[in-house]
Amino acid sequence: MDEYILIKKYEPLIKRAIRMYIHDKNYYGDAYQEAALSIIKVLRGYDEKKGDFNAYIKCAVFYSVKAFSKKIRENISLDEELEDGGCLYDLIPDDICLEEEYVKEEDIKKLYRALNCLNKKQREIIEEYYFNGKSMVEIARKKRCHYNSIVRLKERAVEKLRKNMLKK
Repeated sequence: MDEYILIKKYEPLIKRAIRMYIHDKNYYGDAYQEAALSIIKVLRGYDEKKGDFNAYIKCAVFYSVKAFSKKIRENISLDEELEDGGCLYDLIPDDICLEEEYVKEEDIKKLYRALNCLNKKQREIIEEYYFNGKSMVEIARKKRCHYNSIVRLKERAVEKLRKNMLKK
């Protein structure tokens, strides 16, 4: 069968796939070509043992257009001009605030200094729970202590840390 005729026969399928996956009309022609190439590849490499020809083409067209849309999304430039005159880069919120970063670093330093005010047991529980991600149950089993005593020890340690950090 002639490739051109086959592509024209499946044109409604191609258009439907493009409408589903391509939202920028500037890429319509490229997406159409990708779909047409996938039909040609199917035609040249189709084996009757693989199943229904129409279903095979349908899958090929949809997968090729979907892959093309993914490629488009990956290649968007932040300098690309928008309709209102700005660019995508202008839309990205500025999350980094130097003052906030400095305050956060200072708080972390304060916390590490405050950890020195804890006794050995309290510090171990705080480290296991907050830094190593262990649950209270796991800590109690490891220390061979009752769960409630570990909870009370942690609460006292947190309160001690809070008071120590407020002082400094």
